[in-house]
Amino acid sequence: MKSIKLILVAGIAIFIISCRNNESSEIKEIAKEPPREQYLAQIKKLEAELHNSIDLNTQTAIAAIKAYSDYVMFFPNDSLAPDYLFKVGEIATAIKQYQQALVNYQVITEKYPNFKYIQESLYLQAYLLDNFLNDDAKAKIIYEQVILKYPTSSYANDAKAGINNLGKSDEQLIQEFKKKNGQK
Repeated sequence: MKSIKLILVAGIAIFIISCRNNESSEIKEIAKEPPREQYLAQIKKLEAELHNSIDLNTQTAIAAIKAYSDYVMFFPNDSLAPDYLFKVGEIATAIKQYQQALVNYQVITEKYPNFKYIQESLYLQAYLLDNFLNDDAKAKIIYEQVILKYPTSSYANDAKAGINNLGKSDEQLIQEFKKKNGQK
């Protein structure tokens, strides 16, 4: 009788252990990211909402930022990743989330050096620091990087102008503009 009880207890223990292994594999399965197509469908839906509205809906913009960011998190090596980071930067700027925009442009320049908008991504970092985040020192450093790395681009010319205007108030800039154009 003791041997039957021992076999029964051992059987129950094996059953419990096997159930836990099945549960852990089910949990692992649930924790896996959804298929790429699900993300792309969600992004397409949100992009349609953004493009079809006259005014930028902040809630839709935030949802789009999350969808793009999630895609990049799960598929960082996908060819769409830098495009989506750039779109996050654009949308974040539009809803005045300047720090978030800056971070996305920084990720582009650090991780995607061959991205088609790499020059613009670098320039926009300086622009955000200069015009919205009030960090003239960092803006100047990045403007100088734009000039050094891309001396023949239009962004280099814009960076030079940015450096010349650092620290100036809107009023000072207006006065300089008027003076340059022969107005009082």
